[in-house]
Amino acid sequence: MYGRIVEPIRVAEAVAASAAFPLLLPAVQRTYTFERRGRTQRQRVALTDGGVYDNLGLSVLESGRDRAFTDHVYPVDYVIASDAGRQEPGESNARVLPFRLMRSFDITYRGTQDGTRARLHNSAGPGQFQGVVHAYLGQKDDKLPMAAPGLVPLERVNGYPTNFKAMKDEDLGAVTTRGEQLTRLLLHHYTPALLG
Repeated sequence: MYGRIVEPIRVAEAVAASAAFPLLLPAVQRTYTFERRGRTQRQRVALTDGGVYDNLGLSVLESGRDRAFTDHVYPVDYVIASDAGRQEPGESNARVLPFRLMRSFDITYRGTQDGTRARLHNSAGPGQFQGVVHAYLGQKDDKLPMAAPGLVPLERVNGYPTNFKAMKDEDLGAVTTRGEQLTRLLLHHYTPALLG
């Protein structure tokens, strides 16, 4: 049955679940009350990182979803997605089995993400979204639709470590500044009406 969760959900729980990468960390398990079509039911659920399936979390916004099958159908005019993914380095050390397995996973993951990005960009048009802005941290600077004076360069953010250690202040500053710069630039280019 499932449906809509009745209780408030703390942001900290969502963040913890998002960090629960299935191969390394256990899922966050919670029991919630779900309401659907006037009926309620308590269910225990295991929440884990959905990044391999839908890293941007946009599948609930895609057109064609039907309330007969899910309560999560939302009318949306614009989508602004911020993606902290990095640019593919190009080289691979997949010569021995463990690295080949990791590389296979990485290729599958990137293929899934590329499909999501393609659907997102193709959904801007009549009958779907009025506009889509996808600020991708790993976007190549020379491929931007317009000049970006003062832009934090891709090389500055593409190599920051993605581990469980706290980010250095300078890395965090570079990543967040570039993300904001890209978002503003792309809003200005693709959806200037949103800027007023």
